[in-house]
Amino acid sequence: MVDYFQEKTKLWHEPLENPQRTYYNSSRNIKPSNGAFGLVRTNNDKNPGKPIPWAHAGLDIFARIGTPCFACLDGEIVKACGEGSYGNVIVLKVKGDDLRASQNDYTLEFSGKGKDEFVQASDFDINSDYFYIRYCHLHEDLKVSGIQKGTKVKAGDHIGYTSDTGNAKGFPNTHLHLEIAMNIDNNRSLEENEKDPQKRKLGYKINPAFFVNLNSIDIEDQKEAVINGKKYYI
Repeated sequence: MVDYFQEKTKLWHEPLENPQRTYYNSSRNIKPSNGAFGLVRTNNDKNPGKPIPWAHAGLDIFARIGTPCFACLDGEIVKACGEGSYGNVIVLKVKGDDLRASQNDYTLEFSGKGKDEFVQASDFDINSDYFYIRYCHLHEDLKVSGIQKGTKVKAGDHIGYTSDTGNAKGFPNTHLHLEIAMNIDNNRSLEENEKDPQKRKLGYKINPAFFVNLNSIDIEDQKEAVINGKKYYI
């Protein structure tokens, strides 16, 4: 049996079994950059004929609906509820020292041709005492008993199930949207500090790929889920 939980330190646990970035976008087009962190998308509607860079403020990890997700580090659940376009979320507060000890040797994969993956927002402080790992688009019906605001968890504890809630509803490329941020929510840069409205969306966050140990994309498996519609875990 393959052990997908390859811990980089004794602290870190991957958020999903066999974490891999999404291969397809919501239109079923092959675009692995679409789920990366930074100005990795384009918007044609705002400027027809000349697409403009569009921000994505987290890491999209391929996951069929109902896939178990896990606490990446020891910490406390500080939010477990619906949050608009993010759907159902769980937010895990973790120690800054633990997160810093878990950083890997990831190198940016996407640049050029309108794609610009970022390391972090300009206002993100890696030396903060605490950080918040945000699990988004989670299942609204499948719950883990005892997981609620105030629950203390250990790295590797089962905390929830993935889904397509929020603005991911009905999309074929089901995934876990993961963020690592300095605040529980409302992580947007102030306008006086960042004039670019798209870059403001990245505010107070760091690229999760510097912590998640991404495996190679299993193209056939993702094709089965996204193109052939077999998007349920069970």
